[in-house]
Amino acid sequence: MARVVAIVKILPDDVDTPPERIIETVKSELPRELYEVLKSRVEPVAFGINAIYLWIAMPESIEGGTANLEELLAGVAGVSQVDVITVSRLIE
Repeated sequence: MARVVAIVKILPDDVDTPPERIIETVKSELPRELYEVLKSRVEPVAFGINAIYLWIAMPESIEGGTANLEELLAGVAGVSQVDVITVSRLIE
């Protein structure tokens, strides 16, 4: 089965929320049989807010594309905003 990688930008709901805590929560709450966090990066945005970028692998055949992933990420405690930056097929 082919997989794709979605690059997702997450903004926390509070400047006091450590990005590492959000990353660990995402890793533990995403269904492991569908999603795999391959890489993460934290970038300062402004006024103490850090954007979290996640590279998440998922099956290409998921119905609805990234809609379910976005919904799951938006439901994580401490997450204010979720934006899918790009989706590309993984070469494995």
